[in-house]
Amino acid sequence: MKESGNVLTMIQSKSILGDVSTWMFYVMILLAVSMPLSEFGMSISQFLLLGLWIYEGADFKGSSHSNSSRFIKHFKTVGNNVAGKFRRVFRNHVLLVFLSIYIIHIIGILHTSDYNYALKDLRVKLPLLSLPILLATSSAIGFKKFNSLLIFFCISVIAGSLVSLYVKFTQNISDPREMSVFISHIRFGLLICLTIFILLNFLIRRIYSNLFANLAILLGVLWLVAFLFILKSLTGIIITGVILASLSFVFIFRHRIFSIPALIILFSIIAGTWFYVNKVYKQITVAQSINHSSMDKYTPAGNVYVHDTVSYGIEYGAHVGMYLSVPELRESWNSRSELDYDGTDKRGQVLSYTLIRYLHSKGLRKDAASVNQLTHDDIQSIENGVANANYLNSFDIRARVEQILLGYRSYKYHNNPNASSLMQRIEYWKTAIYLVKDKPVFGHGTGDMQRVFEHAYVVTNSNLEPVYRHRAHNQFLAIAVAFGVVGLIIFLYALFYPPLMLGKFNNYYYFVFFIIAFISFLSEDTLETQAGVTFFAFFSALFLFSIRKEVDEKSTLSSFKI
Repeated sequence: MKESGNVLTMIQSKSILGDVSTWMFYVMILLAVSMPLSEFGMSISQFLLLGLWIYEGADFKGSSHSNSSRFIKHFKTVGNNVAGKFRRVFRNHVLLVFLSIYIIHIIGILHTSDYNYALKDLRVKLPLLSLPILLATSSAIGFKKFNSLLIFFCISVIAGSLVSLYVKFTQNISDPREMSVFISHIRFGLLICLTIFILLNFLIRRIYSNLFANLAILLGVLWLVAFLFILKSLTGIIITGVILASLSFVFIFRHRIFSIPALIILFSIIAGTWFYVNKVYKQITVAQSINHSSMDKYTPAGNVYVHDTVSYGIEYGAHVGMYLSVPELRESWNSRSELDYDGTDKRGQVLSYTLIRYLHSKGLRKDAASVNQLTHDDIQSIENGVANANYLNSFDIRARVEQILLGYRSYKYHNNPNASSLMQRIEYWKTAIYLVKDKPVFGHGTGDMQRVFEHAYVVTNSNLEPVYRHRAHNQFLAIAVAFGVVGLIIFLYALFYPPLMLGKFNNYYYFVFFIIAFISFLSEDTLETQAGVTFFAFFSALFLFSIRKEVDEKSTLSSFKI
C-alpha cells in the first residue's frame, strides 16, 4: 500500500508539473486581460507567473520511500531548475542588454539621497526585470496560443472602453480623462492603439475564416478608432496616424510601388492639417470687425451692455467679452448655483471667466436671459470647470485643437503655461534639460527625481502653478535626469539593440508596439507607473523573447498587405 501511495503521488506530481507551461500561459492571459481593467490583477498575475516559473521545466523523476528524502529531492530539483534558468539568462546577451534598463536604476541608488523613494521606484519598475526573465526562460508560445493571448487582450480593451462609455452616460463627466476608471486615460490610449492594429492584422491576414468573426473584428476596429475621439486622446490619434503612415511607407518600399496619387493624397493630408490648424488659430487670434453703431446697447432686462475687447480674448473669430452684463450674470448665476460667481469653479479657475467663455461658445450673450437658458447639465459642466460647451462633444476634435492653441497663445504672449497640458509639458522639458545640465554625466540618482524637480521649479522661477509642477513627462529626459548622459545611452542601446539583433523590426506586432512605446516616451513618463511599465515590459518580453519562430514567419511586415 505504501508503494502504491508513492506511485500515485508521483503520477499526480507529473501531471500537474507537466501542465505548468500551460498554466503559465493562462496566467499570461490573466495579465494581458488585467492591463486595461485591474492594477491588482496585474500585480497578482506576476506573482503567479513567478511561482509557476520556479516549477516550469523541472524534472521530477525517481521515487523515495522517505518523506524527508522526498522533500530534499524536491527542493534540490526546484533549485537546480531555477539555477539552470539563470544560467540561460547569463548566456543570453540580448536579454542582458534589455535588462540593463532596470540595472541602471539599481546602480542609480548609489548616489541618491532619498532611499525610500528609490526603493519604491525599483518596486514599481520590477516588471522590467522580472517579466523578461520569466518569459525568456520558459516555454515559447506557438502561433495558435499567441493569437489566443492577443484576442483575450483585445476583448478586455474593448470591454474597458464599454465601461468607460457607461461611465460617460451615467455620470456627469466634464473631462474625458475621467472616463478611464481603471488606469490612466493616457495608458489606456496606448492599449487601444495596440488593439486597433492587432485586430487590423487579424482582419487583413484572414487569421479567422469565419465571416461573423471577421465582421466582429471590423466592428471592433471601427469602434476603438471612434472611442479614441470620444476619449479625446490626442496622443492615441497621433500614434494611430503615425503607424498607418509607417505601414504605408513600408508597403510602398517593400513592394516597390511608387504611386503619384498616393503621394498626392499624403501631401493633401499634411497640407490640409496645416491649413486647418492655421484656420483655427486665426479664429482665436483675429476677431471680425465690429460695427458699434449697429450693436445693441441694452440687455432684455434694460441694463447696459459692456463690450470688452481686452480682458477675455478672442474665440470663434469674436471677442469673448462682447455683450457683457456682469451684474446680471452675478445675480442670475448665484440664483442657479451654490458656487459663488466671484469665487472659483471645481478646478480652481475663476468661475466668472469659465461662465463667460462657456456662454460665448454656445453663441449666447452674457446676460441673465442667457444664464436662464442653460440646462442643469450646462450648470454642472461650468461648475466642473468646463469653459467651452464644445469640449463636451465627443467627436469634436476641433475643440481639442483649439484648447492646445489657446494654451500656446497664453504661453507665447503671457508666459503662462497653465492653460494647456502641452504647454505644461514644454515647461517640464525645459526644467528637465536644466537638471541634466546641472549633473550631465551620471545624473541625480534613482530616488531624487521628485525632490530635484520641485527645487528646480523654484530656482528657475517657473510660472507653473504648484498643482501642475510634475516631472519630465518624457521618458528619455527622465532617464537623463536620473542617470545622466551615460544612463541615456545605455537606455537607448537597450531599446534598439535587442530588436535589431533578433530581427524583430520585421515582425508586424513588434513594429507597431515599438512605435507606440517610442512615441509615448516622447510625451509621457511611461515607465513611471505600474500600468505603463507593465505594458512595456510584458509586450517587449513577449514579442522579443517568448514567441516561436513560426510566429515571426507568419507575422512579417514583408507579407503585410494594405
